[in-house]
Amino acid sequence: MGFLLVIHVIVCIFLIGAILLQVGRGASTGASFGGGVGTFFGPTGAMSFLGKLVVTLTVIFVVTTILLYFISLKRPPKIHSSRAVSVASEMKA
Repeated sequence: MGFLLVIHVIVCIFLIGAILLQVGRGASTGASFGGGVGTFFGPTGAMSFLGKLVVTLTVIFVVTTILLYFISLKRPPKIHSSRAVSVASEMKA
């Protein structure tokens, strides 16, 4: 689980960076005054390398999230507090 969690965090950081590096579709001055509607709803052409990277990182993010969820279902919760252990032992008695 540790290795998968490290991969998940690295993918999250790269995904955030790749999303922030993308230029908006209507990132011109005309877009702020309503001129970007045609570019927003119209065809955008071929996907850039950064767009493909975002899609790939998103798929990896979703897969690692689902895997981490199913791995966490199989493990019992760990209680690290000494107070919680003493309460649990009192409940058994």
